[in-house]
Amino acid sequence: MAKKHHKYTHTTIQHHEDGSHTVKHHHEDGKSHKEYAKHDHDHMIDGLMDNIGPGAQEAPPAAPAGGAAPGGAMPPPAAPAV
Repeated sequence: MAKKHHKYTHTTIQHHEDGSHTVKHHHEDGKSHKEYAKHDHDHMIDGLMDNIGPGAQEAPPAAPAGGAAPGGAMPPPAAPAV
C-alpha cells in the first residue's frame, strides 16, 4: 500500500442541483478540515487530485466555504471551444 502524503481521514462531497460540488477533506486532528467549492465535475476532480492525489502535500487549512480563501474560490467557467 502506498503511503499517503496528507493527513485527511476521509472526504465528503455534496453534489448540488446546478452541477457544482462542495468538497470537505476531514483532517485526522478533528479540526483542520479543508472545504472548498467547485463549479463542475472536472474541477472537483482537479481539486481532489490537488489535495489528496499522488504528490499532494499537507497544506495549511483553508477558510470555511463561503470565504474568499485561496483554493476555496471557484474558478471562472472555461471559455466555449470555437
